[in-house]
Amino acid sequence: MLVGGYDLDMSYITPRILAMSFPAERMKAIYRNPMWQVKDVLEMKHHGHYKRYPFDDNHVPHLPLIKAFCESVHSWLSSDPKNIVVIHCMAGKGRTGLMVCSYLVYTGMLAVEALQVYADKRTTNNLGVTIPSQRRYVDYWQKCLSFPEDCPPYVNLPEPNSRVLQRIRIYDAKNVQTIFFVLSEMQEVPGEHYRPSTHKCKNYCSRKIKNGGTDSFRHLYSFITEDANSEQEKSDEENYVDCHFDKTLQVTGDVRVTFYEKNLGGRLFYVCFNTAFIEDSTLQFSILELDKVGSKAKSIAGSEFCVELQFGPANLNRNQSVSAGVDC
Repeated sequence: MLVGGYDLDMSYITPRILAMSFPAERMKAIYRNPMWQVKDVLEMKHHGHYKRYPFDDNHVPHLPLIKAFCESVHSWLSSDPKNIVVIHCMAGKGRTGLMVCSYLVYTGMLAVEALQVYADKRTTNNLGVTIPSQRRYVDYWQKCLSFPEDCPPYVNLPEPNSRVLQRIRIYDAKNVQTIFFVLSEMQEVPGEHYRPSTHKCKNYCSRKIKNGGTDSFRHLYSFITEDANSEQEKSDEENYVDCHFDKTLQVTGDVRVTFYEKNLGGRLFYVCFNTAFIEDSTLQFSILELDKVGSKAKSIAGSEFCVELQFGPANLNRNQSVSAGVDC
């Protein structure tokens, strides 16, 4: 946007909501919004009437953070008709869009409408918020809201809901025998605004081989032997890789599962979800519903590629042991 003689990466989503990338200093100001230019523009156009909301880029935000943000923005904008808000993350696109759209939903828009408004105003390609988990959390937020007549929106955040994760299965994964994953949760820290992500489980999904009517597991890490039986073995392989957990693994709240090509690197994709919104015992994600899908992930994904998480009951029996370690 050209304003005050400066060419800055910022956009008015509405006349009172300004989205932008990180205002940087020193060397980073070469390729991001220079801090002093941003300050000049805000002082020139909105002196004494702007409030900045910066957000971290590392994870989708937890719902209480979205609630606090929306209520703060509503209070600030309601206090003076001249007031505006300035919202940014690092690039000023995904996380910024999630928060802007959450506030638009708070004002009464449907999630799909808010996402489209943001896409039209913020991006030249009209894509807007493209990371599926970020869009998913805008939908979660919409489900938390109700709108009594002539009253501010009522926010009903779900109670923490623990589920037992029993299995992770990946369907139609081609030319791969093993896919590693790390499961993490956002942990609440008293007095802290953000919730750090803590690893809860590290394991792998492997391909299942039929063996004379009795199922057995074979884990191939570095090579597949090419012999006379290879074609027969290929036909005997199930069309998925999966992991059944030996220990009871309880997950609660905001969860992220990151999948890797190798044990020590080569990220393929990841997915974020909140356990309170699991409507039955299964979550399924197509490749279009996974985050940061790279070229390697696309190369192993068949036409019916899908990540499936199978859950048990919502509450654990007290006699069951709970896995809280890294390996599970």
